[in-house]
Amino acid sequence: MAVVYISGDSAAEWAINGVPNDIMLEKPFAMAEMITAVDHLLNERSTDPASA
Repeated sequence: MAVVYISGDSAAEWAINGVPNDIMLEKPFAMAEMITAVDHLLNERSTDPASA
């Protein structure tokens, strides 16, 4: 399951400690960033043969 994480903490170490293939948005963020993140995950999932 793909996840968009949202936190007020720094996202600097997310790549090291985070879950692969998920997205971390650091507050505050613009709504366009959320839309882009969700769109990216949905498009990535629709092109992944393993998700079918």
